[in-house]
Amino acid sequence: MLKNELRGWARSGTKADMRISPEDPSWTAPRGDTDWLDHDVLLATTWLATLADQRTWGKRVTATRSYFFASKERWIKGEKIPLYDQRDTAAWYIFQANAYASDRMNWVPEEAVRIVPTFTRIGQELATLIGIPGAEERAARLMNAERAQPDGGLFELLVALSYRRSGWDTEFVPERPGISRTHDINVRQRNEEWAVECKRMNRSNFEVSERERGRALALPVHAIASSVNRSIIMQVAFNSELESLPHNYLVGRASAYLLDSAVNSWVDASSIGSIREVDWSLFRRVLDDDYVYYGSSRMVELLVGRYDHDSAYSMAAEWRAAEACPFWASAVSQASVVGWRNCSVEAIRKKARHFRSTIASAADQLPKDRPGVIHVGVESWGGGDVDDKRHLLNLRQLDDFNPGDTPLLWVYGEYIAPEVTTRSDESWAIEETSVPYRVGTHRTPEPLPGHMLLTPESNIKHGVHWDATTQRPRKREI
Repeated sequence: MLKNELRGWARSGTKADMRISPEDPSWTAPRGDTDWLDHDVLLATTWLATLADQRTWGKRVTATRSYFFASKERWIKGEKIPLYDQRDTAAWYIFQANAYASDRMNWVPEEAVRIVPTFTRIGQELATLIGIPGAEERAARLMNAERAQPDGGLFELLVALSYRRSGWDTEFVPERPGISRTHDINVRQRNEEWAVECKRMNRSNFEVSERERGRALALPVHAIASSVNRSIIMQVAFNSELESLPHNYLVGRASAYLLDSAVNSWVDASSIGSIREVDWSLFRRVLDDDYVYYGSSRMVELLVGRYDHDSAYSMAAEWRAAEACPFWASAVSQASVVGWRNCSVEAIRKKARHFRSTIASAADQLPKDRPGVIHVGVESWGGGDVDDKRHLLNLRQLDDFNPGDTPLLWVYGEYIAPEVTTRSDESWAIEETSVPYRVGTHRTPEPLPGHMLLTPESNIKHGVHWDATTQRPRKREI
């Protein structure tokens, strides 16, 4: 098991004030001077845009921009609606990557952290990628026929690049729609030949529904705080599944606190929680010199004092937009924040969904005339507890997995944890762990040891990103 991390530079396009500790949340970035460009990302977006159907691409870009601005105006008012038309996610990815890489006027941090690392890797190695037979055809398909769900195609491009970096002759397998199911990639090296299948898993349905339920429980808290012009912070550790709680579960706690500030904590069968007033000193000190993206992890950090990356947050505020940056706050007069974690064993188990069925489906696409390997990309937002449980369940699931007459020998779990960073010198961050799972009792070496998809293979550590006790620097191989 190998892990690494990758961090993007400069939230505002300029260096932040580095005279303070990186952990100190009181840092600021100068307003303006955002002439920095991310050329790797722009190279990737330009290439992918040229592969889109040029008869409709201009209309798709215009529609994506218009949808975003209309949605953003409602989002600023507290309506958490989609920011893009999910039927054209590919155009949204290009729009967000370009916004991040150029003026940063319209980039959304929680979206960019998912998109930019992939585009960075593609841009850095574009010459290599174009040289892989079938790569441009695969990229064109994700930009057109698969525009609603481009993640699978992008994941395949990253896997192909990883094999190419390791010295394998790599080629994409042409699709045969209506004739037969095919695997994704062929790789050859000396006398070896492997068939590679790629599966990309996004957030589980349970994880998405739990986040939505958490936001629904928080909405009445924001409403009551706003109605009495109080700025409060509520932090909750749930012990139950959120769907089992009544709609007024949290607002009842907030009402009691607003009537009597001594009622500032609780413990019951469903949760442990606390409430306090916002201390404005840090927030206003930063806004004297900087703007803050509304609703971002950075704004939560300044209101709460710290940002817990394993927690989910909901916030609302009365604020004034900066003239030059309409989605960035120049002043805030009232705010409320609700942060929560779910420590329920059952909730963690459901978020750590099994991928046995995914492996079984992928194995059916592998040919029977050569060894096979499956790469499963797992995007995780659930925190270390969920990632640890997911890994253990996956190990257990593959202990007795029978691939039938398909020579599946290895499965790679590609675990990617995006982080909406609040550090002064970063705009995004990810942690990545690659775990090889042996299928059966064979002794065939894994085909791609020591690889990473998004992060450089230098300074790789043994272990997993969700458990620091497993990590140690990788020995240099000579």
